[in-house]
Amino acid sequence: MRFVRELAEPWGLLLAATSAGAAWAVQLPTLAALGVGVTVLAARAGIAAATRAKPAPEPGERPLPDVEPGSPEAGWLLRAEAAAEGFRSISDSLDTGPLADRVADMEPVVRETVDTLRRLAGRTSATGKALARVDAGAVAAEKARLRKELKTADDDIRGDLTQSLEAVQAQQDVHARLSSAQRKLLAQLRSGALGLDGLVARAAELSAATGDSLLGTTTIGELSEQLEGIRRGVVETEEATRRSLS
Repeated sequence: MRFVRELAEPWGLLLAATSAGAAWAVQLPTLAALGVGVTVLAARAGIAAATRAKPAPEPGERPLPDVEPGSPEAGWLLRAEAAAEGFRSISDSLDTGPLADRVADMEPVVRETVDTLRRLAGRTSATGKALARVDAGAVAAEKARLRKELKTADDDIRGDLTQSLEAVQAQQDVHARLSSAQRKLLAQLRSGALGLDGLVARAAELSAATGDSLLGTTTIGELSEQLEGIRRGVVETEEATRRSLS
C-alpha cells in the first residue's frame, strides 16, 4: 500500500523526529511532542501518497487495449462479469460442506477466466478498429482495375502493375485475417459468457439440493469439469488469435 510505504520513508521519519524535537524544545509535554511528530509523519505520508506519480510499466509490459463502450464485446464482457459476481454470491451463501469447498476452490478459476475474457474483449475492439482502417470495397475495386489493366499492359509497365496488385492483395489478406479473428473472438466471448451463466445456474441448482442425499461427489465434480471446459476454450482462443495476428 502506497501510504504505508510512505510512512517508512527515511525523510519522513527524519521530519517527524525533528518536529517532535522542536515541540519538546518549546516545553510541550512529552506525549504532546510525540503526537506532533506522529501527526507530521502521517500528513507527509498522505500528501506524498496522493501526489507521487504512479510507477511506469515494466519494460516490455503492454497495457491492455480498451474495450469499446457499447460494442458487442463490451456486452458479453459485462455478462461474464455479472456471472462471476453471481458465482461469488452463491459461494458466500453456502453452508459448510463438500459443495461449499468445491465452489470456493473454483472462484479463482472463475476470476482467471473473466480476466482472459477481458483481454479477448480488448483485442476484439482493437481488431475492429484495425478493420475500420481498411476499406474492403475500395481495395476490391482497385484489385479488379489492376487485373484489367494487366491484360493489355505493355511490358515496360507490367512490372509496376504487378507490384501494385501484390500490394492490394496484401491489404485484402490483412482484412481477411482481421475479419476471421474478430469473428472467432466474438464467438468465444459469447460462448464464455453463456458458459459462465450456465455454471452459475448449475451451482444455484446444486445449492438448493445440499440436503438431498443424491448430491454426491460426482455431481459436484461436474461443476469443475464445466468450468475447466470454459477456461480452456477462452485460453485456446487467446493463444490462437495471438498467433494469427502476430
